Amino acid sequence: MTSRFHRLVAASAVAVISVIALTACTVTTENPRSESTSTTPTPGFDPTDTLWSIRSTHEELPLDDHDVQELQKAVALHSGVSDNRSPDSVRASVATEAESFAPLFRERLATEGYADAVVAMYVDNDLTIEQTGVAWTPSTVDEDRTHATVGFESIFRIVSASEGFLHELEAEAGVEVVQPRQYRLTKIDGEWLIDDIEKGPLRKAQDSR
Repeated sequence: MTSRFHRLVAASAVAVISVIALTACTVTTENPRSESTSTTPTPGFDPTDTLWSIRSTHEELPLDDHDVQELQKAVALHSGVSDNRSPDSVRASVATEAESFAPLFRERLATEGYADAVVAMYVDNDLTIEQTGVAWTPSTVDEDRTHATVGFESIFRIVSASEGFLHELEAEAGVEVVQPRQYRLTKIDGEWLIDDIEKGPLRKAQDSR
C-alpha cells in the first residue's frame, strides 16, 4: 500500500487532491474520441455514446443503467469533497472523504497517516483549490455487478498557494488544471464504496484541448 499512499498523498503533493463543498462539484460528461476547438475546460457530452461497459464481455452499458448512475454519483461526490479544499476546511473534508471509502481502504489510509499528510499539505502550503468540472473516461463494471473501475478527469483551479509550493508544482495560481484518475469501487450492502485510487500527473486545462 506504500505505493498507493504515494499516489494518493505524495503524488497529491505534486498533483493536489481533495475538497469540502459538495455543491461546488460540476459534473459533466466527455466523449474522448470527439474533437473540440473550444478553449474552455468544460467537457462536451454526446448522448448517443457511452463510455461504460461490462468488463468481461465488453457489452456497452447505457447512461441510465442503475449502477452507472450510482457509480457516477459516488465518484462525483467524493471528488467534490476532495477537490474543494482550503486550510480552513481540509480537516472536515478529510473526515467527510472517508465516508466514501470501503472499510479496508479506510483502515489502510489511516495506518499510513493519510489524513495528517493531507492536512499538513494544505495548511503548510496555504493551499486552496476548487473544482470546476468532471469529465468521464472509459469505465467498466464487473459482470457480477459488485466491482467497478471508473475513469474520469477532475478539472480544478489552484486558487492560492505559497510561492514555494507553486514553484514545486510548476503551476500558477488561478490556472485551471486537469488530473486523470481511476477509482476502483466495491458494492457493499448495496452501496458503491471506493477501495483504491490512482492519480495521473497534472496538466493545464487548455493543454487537453
